[in-house]
Amino acid sequence: MFEIDLGNTGSDINTFLSWSARGTQDGAVRAKNFYLREGAAKDEYPTAKTTGFVIDLDSLKTGWQKSEGIQGVAPEWKWNPSVNQMMGKPGEDWKKGMSIKCAIGSGKVAMWEQAGAAVWSTLTELAPKFKDQPSAGQMPLIKMTEAKELKFTKGSTCYPVFEIVKWVDKPDCLKEGAAAGIATEEAKPVTEAAPAVTTDDMEF
Repeated sequence: MFEIDLGNTGSDINTFLSWSARGTQDGAVRAKNFYLREGAAKDEYPTAKTTGFVIDLDSLKTGWQKSEGIQGVAPEWKWNPSVNQMMGKPGEDWKKGMSIKCAIGSGKVAMWEQAGAAVWSTLTELAPKFKDQPSAGQMPLIKMTEAKELKFTKGSTCYPVFEIVKWVDKPDCLKEGAAAGIATEEAKPVTEAAPAVTTDDMEF
């Protein structure tokens, strides 16, 4: 059973998945859409609403983010010790957030690392469904079904709602090391073997 504490009382991946409630300021992404970002390039990711994508529960981290809102300056994160232990809010300007690897199709991986009320609401609705994990190691293929409005005392936003289409074996692109078929030890030099003696009762 997958347990997660939602607190209710750095990576070598260079592709990032993000949710945009209002659309991006540069107009590259429309409101209520996911998009992929590589460097300065941004492209809408319609797959989130069509066939969906796989999220790697083994990589899930939750925590608090503080952003200065300055372009080019990475936000600061304080990660929880584990997903089933939520630490207290570090300060006034910190927002709940998460980080999780996603298989986005064609053997590619993106990191969904985002904070704020919209993303946290998404995780809050998804988390109870993780308990239906049929067996350890299987991952949910999720698909966005709608965008729900979230109202505050001042203003509002909207967040993506997902359904779990099915549980699947972890895609190879989300595996690490030997599990993904990647050599984890330095290759040894190949030396030419001496001629073998051939006999009827010996196998090589």
